[in-house]
Amino acid sequence: MKMLAKLAAGSLSLIAGLKITAQNFFSTLFGDGLATEQYPKQKPTMSDAFRGPIKFVLFEELNSHDCIACQACAKICPSACIIVKGGKVDGIKRKRPSFYEMDFASCSLCGLCIDVCPTDTLEWGKAYEDAGYSANWTHHLMEPFAEKEENYRKAQAQREAKAAAEKKQKAAARKKAQADKKKTTRVKTKKATQEDQKTVVETTKDKIEIREENEQSTKHTEETS
Repeated sequence: MKMLAKLAAGSLSLIAGLKITAQNFFSTLFGDGLATEQYPKQKPTMSDAFRGPIKFVLFEELNSHDCIACQACAKICPSACIIVKGGKVDGIKRKRPSFYEMDFASCSLCGLCIDVCPTDTLEWGKAYEDAGYSANWTHHLMEPFAEKEENYRKAQAQREAKAAAEKKQKAAARKKAQADKKKTTRVKTKKATQEDQKTVVETTKDKIEIREENEQSTKHTEETS
């Protein structure tokens, strides 16, 4: 009996496995349910958790990256695999990198450079077909943006000029508002002072009238007596 029970359990397990196999077989044969990707004809879509060589983020509003060559990524890198050179350039106030190299052979994929970036211009790349043939396995992050740099600088100069004009306009409006406030305060103060003076004059006049009435009353009393 035990043997028959084991045989039955094994048969049920086998049937369950064959059922799954048959479902996938016919789905692959007659439908779109391919169990595997046809690489390299089909390129896989990498998940957000995949960590490839870091790269610059392309910001649509800038049509470029937003690296300011602050050296924060290079300073925090535990593998010392990032080299950044750059500074201020002609025509714009914002700093720009002139050279950005990352040695992927030494990179530990820790992500500290991405976390510390003040402009969020670094992200994980999705390249999965990289192969290094020497110890000097470097990536130059500036290369994809080389042709965009000149247009970026022109657009950035316009943005900075517009921002400066708006700042100047706001400062002028703020200055005018302060001047108007001071003028209104002076007018109110002057009006209040005039009202106070008028009140003092009226009070003094009333006192004089009361004193005169008292004097007349005293004089009349003396004449009567």
